Amino acid sequence: MNGSAADRQASISRRQFLVHSGLASVSIASIAGSAGSQHRQKSHPNIVLIYADDLGWNDAGCYGNPVVKTPNTDRIAEEGVRFTRAYVTSPSCSASRASLLTGRYPHTHGVKSLIQWHVPWIKAMPFWYKGMEERTYRHSLKRSETVMPQTFKKLGYATALLGKWHVSVDAPTEWDVDEVNPDPADFFARNRTNPFFFCYCPDHTHRPFKKSQDFLYDPAEIPLPPYFNEDAELRSHLADYYSAVSNQDREIGKILGALDENDLVENTIVILSSDNGPPFARSKTTLYDWGVHTPLLVRYPARLKAGTVVDALASTIDVFPTLLELLGEPIPERLQGVSLLGAMEDARKTAREAVFCEANCHIYYNVMRSVRTDRWEYIKNFTPEAPYYDIPKNVPENIRRLLENEFVGLKSLKTPMSTPPNRPVEELFDMKADPLESRNLVEVPDHQSTLAEMRQRLERWMRLTNDDPMADVEPYSEYRRLVQQDSSVK
Repeated sequence: MNGSAADRQASISRRQFLVHSGLASVSIASIAGSAGSQHRQKSHPNIVLIYADDLGWNDAGCYGNPVVKTPNTDRIAEEGVRFTRAYVTSPSCSASRASLLTGRYPHTHGVKSLIQWHVPWIKAMPFWYKGMEERTYRHSLKRSETVMPQTFKKLGYATALLGKWHVSVDAPTEWDVDEVNPDPADFFARNRTNPFFFCYCPDHTHRPFKKSQDFLYDPAEIPLPPYFNEDAELRSHLADYYSAVSNQDREIGKILGALDENDLVENTIVILSSDNGPPFARSKTTLYDWGVHTPLLVRYPARLKAGTVVDALASTIDVFPTLLELLGEPIPERLQGVSLLGAMEDARKTAREAVFCEANCHIYYNVMRSVRTDRWEYIKNFTPEAPYYDIPKNVPENIRRLLENEFVGLKSLKTPMSTPPNRPVEELFDMKADPLESRNLVEVPDHQSTLAEMRQRLERWMRLTNDDPMADVEPYSEYRRLVQQDSSVK
């Protein structure tokens, strides 16, 4: 599939992309350096990919959180590499996950909205909109794409997925996942002499939170995120969220323990990240920092120095090419990420000068693009008439409450979310002077040259990656009709 003429025409040259998208000091594996297939099963390391759901980038002890207990996540950081400025490609679950698995942007791999509206129990709900099922099939991962399990299976790996899939209407087994939801310890034991790719996608930190009585946090002792004024309800939700974080960390510990028991630590690459920010106001579904900033940890004792901290910019789209370079395998030109190996082996190096993010549709269309450099963040809102948070009037009360909980804290934000007709088309933030994105500098005279430069960066990236942000203009018109006739803005 990778070598088809259609695919080559649809994606730009990898080298051209690296040159024009502002990436520097990139390491590309040589095709000639690939090991022979007859030796791959013996030489390749195992891979354990942990991709959490709605886990905030700094909601772990190793990222400086003063309250939440995450000893197992912290262990990965202590024994490996911790990125401080890693970002997802999209603040929405399905799109972000598909980017991680393909090494490509959402508008390229096709997953632009949640892949779930086709399942029977959702279709039976009274607030169901007919267009959502059709959109799910249209936005399902393109069959022309190649995901990690397919690539690693060809290299002799046993492949498994435990937990969430959420990127295709097709089952993971149709994408070369050998086993779905196996016991990790059993899977590791059965594959001790054969390289394996094991993907664990927990959803403890997605609402409703999978909290535990074993991990209880006092709401009164939880420091509020810096975006908020005092809010008792938010404190209560954060306490439940932190309980879920610790409960999830315990499960991560079981996976690490299974690697220990089977003497697989040294030759296993462990990667931990998250698909988007936590389910609170100004985070998930937005391109603001809390929505797209993600934890990224990489442990590989055979190659990477323990306790390394990398402050260089990184994207989860870079995970796939990084793994391939660690394996000594060629990086296909169609991958749009870059290898982070150079930065992990020498923290003074950078892999990229900019990261790009996009939002298309979560439940509703809200089309945005952004580019971030070392200092600046620029956001372009292509549908400023769309509000951030909509809830249909005829949603059952229990579902309504669940959706409202996604945006707890909305009324207590220090910097309120802009709503139509006051949503800006452009936003520019100085992330060093204003890390909380409280002042939009678009109209400030002293920053017009920076604004022009960031516009150009984004426009160049969109052009080189064939991005048409309004390609779904007709479904978006349908969305506007539904909002006008059938919903209320929260």
